[in-house]
Amino acid sequence: MLYIKDIVKASVCSFCENIYEYNSIDENDFKEALMSFLREDDLQECLEICTSEIPYDCTNIENVCDNFRKLRYELFEIDSIVNNCKQAFLMTIQINKTINVKAFVDNLQKCFNKN
Repeated sequence: MLYIKDIVKASVCSFCENIYEYNSIDENDFKEALMSFLREDDLQECLEICTSEIPYDCTNIENVCDNFRKLRYELFEIDSIVNNCKQAFLMTIQINKTINVKAFVDNLQKCFNKN
């Protein structure tokens, strides 16, 4: 069980690793990487490494997580995490037709706020 801030960090790491490092938009690759990052002890360090070559301001994650209000202190089960993150990934790639990290984070916010 994880808090939303850690979920967003792990998701961004997975997104960036798949898209920018491995040039993959495959949802199964995203899910595998997400599961790996969700087990990491220092997600902040992972986030800094994964976004170091990308024009994305990681402080945006803090702002987005502050906007979750009720969800900030809720613990999420793995199934819920994977489903919401995968949905945000697919929205970004298939509907928004972009590989923009900010768009992905915005979609994460939409997906988690639906529940």
